[in-house]
Amino acid sequence: MNLYPRSFLRLILLGNVFVVLPLLAAIAYASITVESLTLRSEESVRQASRAAALGHSLQEEFNQMARILRQFEVLRDPSLLEEYGKVRQEWARTAREYALIPLLTDLRGRVGAMQQAEVAAYQNLGAHAEGFPQLKTTLDKLNSGLHPLLDDAKQLVERDHEMFREQATKLRERLIAALLVALALSALFLWLARRMVARLWRRFERAVYALGEGQLKRRIQLKGPEDLQRVGRRLEWLRRRMQNLENERNRIMRHASHELKTPLATLREGASLLGEGLAGPLTPQQTKIVGIMQTNAIRLQALIDSLLRMQQASHAREHMDVTAIRFDEVIGQTLATHQLAARNRQLRISGSLAPLTVEGGGEALATMATNLISNAIKFSPDGGVVKVTLTQEGQMAVLDVIDAGPGISAEDRERIFQPFYRGTAGKGVAGVGLGLAIANDFALAHGGSLEIIDSERGAHFRASLPLLGKAA
Repeated sequence: MNLYPRSFLRLILLGNVFVVLPLLAAIAYASITVESLTLRSEESVRQASRAAALGHSLQEEFNQMARILRQFEVLRDPSLLEEYGKVRQEWARTAREYALIPLLTDLRGRVGAMQQAEVAAYQNLGAHAEGFPQLKTTLDKLNSGLHPLLDDAKQLVERDHEMFREQATKLRERLIAALLVALALSALFLWLARRMVARLWRRFERAVYALGEGQLKRRIQLKGPEDLQRVGRRLEWLRRRMQNLENERNRIMRHASHELKTPLATLREGASLLGEGLAGPLTPQQTKIVGIMQTNAIRLQALIDSLLRMQQASHAREHMDVTAIRFDEVIGQTLATHQLAARNRQLRISGSLAPLTVEGGGEALATMATNLISNAIKFSPDGGVVKVTLTQEGQMAVLDVIDAGPGISAEDRERIFQPFYRGTAGKGVAGVGLGLAIANDFALAHGGSLEIIDSERGAHFRASLPLLGKAA
């Protein structure tokens, strides 16, 4: 079951959504919470403002009631009692509104008790004001309780403000925590999305790299969105096609080499017989022609052998029989083989070989060493010095081959390991341009490398191979 989206673009968009979603949730939470706190703040301010206004009116109206009673006590004017009745109704209405403020719920009982006490005293006033002393006494008691009531109301308002500040502080802490959680989740989703995309991309990259390196045995199957799977199927088709072409090329190469070797051997043998005079004496001109035939036959034989080694080198990693090999002994045998050629040109071979063991194919290592050493002898001037050393650097066996020839120009370095490429220094020197390419392929097949090292004079090639037990 494929859990990926249908396309790679949808996968990226889905990853972006998951990255942004926690931040959007945090923003929505902050918006809703701040709006709720704002409404609560507005309601608190409104109630506090109304409580202050009604408290002031309650105090003013009560003072007016007390002043009217003092005037009545002196003047005994019945109209003052009528005015008192009107003012007390205003005071009672203000007291009721004051008690209904939600912020002052705790004072509602005290306000009601004051109203009841005033109502009871007013009802006992009588037609001729015989209850006036009781009313005056009641108002004096209410006056002594009104100031604490208003003070308590102020404390309730301040307590509500303090609670609001605490809520604002807690809200800020919650918002910071929510933002941190959202950022952490976004970072986690981003990491997961990048890891998923990177894993899919690495699979694709490995498949393309395997094709480029000629590793055609492993089947290509890409997982992920449908478009990536479709690319995987096309790469698998390309792998099978390349494998078929490679097999066909190898078959043709083997057949062609076999078919060329037989007539070439006959040609060389015939030229040799002619040169020996078995068919009769030759004129000087005929002898020269026979020499040309033998030389070109030998060159053709070398070219065929080089092509076969090139084919072997390109598939060395897949078909090589790996064993533990003393690399210094392989190099020593190679130097012994080329000793005669070096002596004929009065070349001196110097250097030292450390006893190092590598894991690889004996024939492949011998071919690599032969190509490097013969190349150095070929390009060194007569009477020159060829330096060959084998040392250990870390976990690698390092073979350095340095000649005293013209060296390698900067423009040739990038292409010197390409098959059939011959640099400017190789003009006029026998060869087909396959030796370094074969040596490079064999070095790579052993998990090592072949590189050109800067030198003041001549060419300096360095082959590095993993020691036994250290191969990747």
